[in-house]
Amino acid sequence: MLDRKGIYERVMTQYSVTRPVDLARKLGVKPQVVLQWKDGVRQVPWHRLKVLVDAQCLSWNWLIDGKEPKYRNPIKEESGHPFDRHGINQRFLSLFSDYSNAKLGKELGVRDTTVFKWRHDMEQVSWERLKYAIDSKGVTWDWLIEGL
Repeated sequence: MLDRKGIYERVMTQYSVTRPVDLARKLGVKPQVVLQWKDGVRQVPWHRLKVLVDAQCLSWNWLIDGKEPKYRNPIKEESGHPFDRHGINQRFLSLFSDYSNAKLGKELGVRDTTVFKWRHDMEQVSWERLKYAIDSKGVTWDWLIEGL
């Protein structure tokens, strides 16, 4: 299960703030939105996490699951590249390449039309489904999100 509250706590730590209102000011969002992140009602958007990961050379594995190492090696990686939703979907789907839309949908608890939308980049694979791939296929967040 994806720990949305843990992600929120790590984001707060990395932005060096202790109050949701301070994070809201730093990110230019409404405090109510940050409170929903804190309560785990909504997930922190990927593009917000991408900015933090690139700026501080963080490991996606640490930011999402709290697993060490916290930082990536900046020498080996090119920072600042655009967030690649297509690449995430494609890497995720490659892990289940032998599955039909119906079979993958059943395994993940979604409709086969949702899988069709993922395959055709009409919809982004959700965090919870990405987490399932991390847990079941033994890949890392860094690979799944950025291909590293």
